Amino acid sequence: MPSGKPSVQGEVQRRLLVVDDEDKIRDVLAEYFSLKGYDVRAASRGQEALALSTAFHPDVVLLDLLLPGLSGVDTLRALKQLNPPPKVLMISVADHDEVVQGALDFGADFYVCKPINLVQLEYLVKGCCPPAAAGR
Repeated sequence: MPSGKPSVQGEVQRRLLVVDDEDKIRDVLAEYFSLKGYDVRAASRGQEALALSTAFHPDVVLLDLLLPGLSGVDTLRALKQLNPPPKVLMISVADHDEVVQGALDFGADFYVCKPINLVQLEYLVKGCCPPAAAGR
C-alpha cells in the first residue's frame, strides 16, 4: 500500500479523490486542494472512482451525489467496503433533509451543499484527515 509522497515539510501528503461529473467543479476542487498540498486524483464517474481508490487509497473522497452510471450512493457504499475505508464527503445541489439524512445513513461522513464554500470544505477535509493520520 503506498504511503504517499513526502511534502516539503517532510510530512506525508494527505490523499484526496475528487469525484464529480461536472468538469469545472472537479477541476476547481482538484486544483484548490493540490495547491493546498494534497496529493489529488480526480474522476468523473463512480466506476472510475472505485478503480482509482483501490490503487490510490485516498484518505478523503469528495463525492458528488448525482453521477452518471454508478450513482453517488452506490459509489459511497462500495468505498465504505474498502479496507481501510476513506472518509467520504458527499457533495450535491440537493439540500432536502431526506436526501442529506439518506446519504449520512449510507455512510457519508459529511454532506456539503453546492455552491461550495472552499474554505469551509477545506476545514472539513482537514478534520477528516489530520496530518498524523495521513499515510495510514
